[in-house]
Amino acid sequence: METTHRVFRAQHLIVMDAAGVLDLHASVGALKRLAMDPGFDSRAEVLLDLRDIECRMSINNIYNLAEAMAWPDPALPTHRKIAILVDGKLEFDHAKFLAICAENRGLTVTAFDDYDKASEWLNADLPPDPKDTSDAAGRAAAVGSGTERVGKA
Repeated sequence: METTHRVFRAQHLIVMDAAGVLDLHASVGALKRLAMDPGFDSRAEVLLDLRDIECRMSINNIYNLAEAMAWPDPALPTHRKIAILVDGKLEFDHAKFLAICAENRGLTVTAFDDYDKASEWLNADLPPDPKDTSDAAGRAAAVGSGTERVGKA
């Protein structure tokens, strides 16, 4: 799984984009790499854009991922909202289950299959959808204005 993330300090927002095969090991590793980035701020909201992934996680793996995200030693130590954005019914069902498991551990996580709805839920203003290249705003967002980092699991 390959990931990139952009830190928008002024908006207190971090956007992580992932592509490829999603499994438990790669997921935990990507979240830990994100948290270790010098630009990571635990007071920032997070959008996990997983629209370009193929999920190969079992229900047990998803439950274990929620455990890894929770305290006392979280893979992603944020105190703010985490939006999980996916594409596809199976992926949405998995993201919804992850959100439920994570919320049961005290995190504020919600699953979305619509970029605009995720943006409305987050307090931070998301940049225009970089995957919507049908208009000038989407093309401008693809260029972006945040600090970008790339990682691979």
